[in-house]
Amino acid sequence: MTFLKYLRDHIYSIIIVLIGMTFVELVFFLDPRVHFHMGTLIYTWILALIFLTANLAISYIHKKNWYKQLDNYQNDLSKELFGANNNEQKFIQNKINNISLEYRNELTELYQNQKDQREYTESWVHDIKVPLAALKLSQDDELDKQLVAEELDQIDYLVDQALYFARLNNFSNDYLIQEQDLNDIVKSCIRTNKRLFISKRIGIDLNVTNKKVLTDEKWLSFIINQILSNSLKYTDQGGKISIFSTTTDNNIALHIKDNGIGIVDQDIKRIFNKGFTGSNGRKSGSKSTGMGLYLVKKMTDKLGHAIRVESQLNEGTETIITFLDLPYYK
Repeated sequence: MTFLKYLRDHIYSIIIVLIGMTFVELVFFLDPRVHFHMGTLIYTWILALIFLTANLAISYIHKKNWYKQLDNYQNDLSKELFGANNNEQKFIQNKINNISLEYRNELTELYQNQKDQREYTESWVHDIKVPLAALKLSQDDELDKQLVAEELDQIDYLVDQALYFARLNNFSNDYLIQEQDLNDIVKSCIRTNKRLFISKRIGIDLNVTNKKVLTDEKWLSFIINQILSNSLKYTDQGGKISIFSTTTDNNIALHIKDNGIGIVDQDIKRIFNKGFTGSNGRKSGSKSTGMGLYLVKKMTDKLGHAIRVESQLNEGTETIITFLDLPYYK
């Protein structure tokens, strides 16, 4: 900000002061009781102009450092702007800092999303190579239909997971909250996983309410499928999975409980972390990616549901999804 530009910004103030001074001198000049020489009037007018210019110059010098800080601030938005000397500058400073903070937060979120996407893509490509390699091997020997079916299910699962991961950041464009039959959704998810239920001879105890819940059918199906997939993965042959619902204060809770290997205490608080496989995933060699429950947590939060996991080592795991009663939504 140069001094000439500063004067140009205050041109109306300058004009008003000069017009006011001229008007005052004209009043004195026309008053018959006051005797002023013309030179005195011109001298006072010039004197007023000098004082006005001096005032603007002092004001500019006082603000010059502030303008320099504003000019340099755009080169480093990682820091907060400071140095305001008056209320006007403090107001501008606060507004700029708020905008800059919002920009930094959005930029950080964008970088994090890009990093998550890159890491997930690398992990997904690595994971999908396993079922593809198995399918190639099955072509060299006699075709094992059971193996082919299992590996195709794994590919289908990984593709669905990648699809929902890609949609997660644009969630608001891809969901529709409506009253849904929870029992029908659970039965559909069981049918989706029927091959694993049959191959591992795992029994099902089903007792889910026929009451409606407010949710998105597609996203909730993915959530339940992921939980069922984990239960089936970590439950031994001949085990049992119980799926039932409870109601507390008009809030409906869906319980998915297995009698599998359970989760160690130190892992419970971290199971929803991105990429966390835990001791079970490392020991079992079950192709765990650590992304399933991360997506489950993100989705339940976005849908407005609550989720928690209770588990005892060697006794089993229970996952509870709570659908909050929202009378105003109805």
